[in-house]
Amino acid sequence: MNVRRLLPPLLALLLACGGRSHPQTEGCYVLTPVRPSGVIRDECQLLANAASNLSADFLVRGNVVSLKFRFATPGEGTLLDVSMAGQFDFSEQTFSADGTATNILLPIEGQVCQLQLVDVHIDATTNPDDADRFSGILRISTSTPRPETCICQAWFEYQASLSVVAGTCS
Repeated sequence: MNVRRLLPPLLALLLACGGRSHPQTEGCYVLTPVRPSGVIRDECQLLANAASNLSADFLVRGNVVSLKFRFATPGEGTLLDVSMAGQFDFSEQTFSADGTATNILLPIEGQVCQLQLVDVHIDATTNPDDADRFSGILRISTSTPRPETCICQAWFEYQASLSVVAGTCS
């Protein structure tokens, strides 16, 4: 076989598989719920505490994204940490990611619930004018056999901006 004839197609194939690059800045983002108009559903009353801290540590490799989502409050500290994975949509500057956490204690409507499963889904659109921002919709769903009052969903619009405060995501 002639290596010189195989080399150009092989290099082209490797470059095509390398993925695209996205201008979105990697790092720790603060997620701010759009209130009140952006709160689509909050059966869990997760957003009732105005001091809730939502953050996501964002990484991207080609079209693949990973986020470490954190929900915390100043009084109770970290309540939920979820590792999420997803991808950018083909030919778009939008991405989505999903993650789950198991055996979580979470305050819901005034009671502490032992949840078997918490599912988090994020849809995001990057800002073409600012690589340090994105926005979208975040969904948090809980699942447990009892009590039924612990089964709920929170859906809300958010704005994300790159954090300048050390320790936001850690």
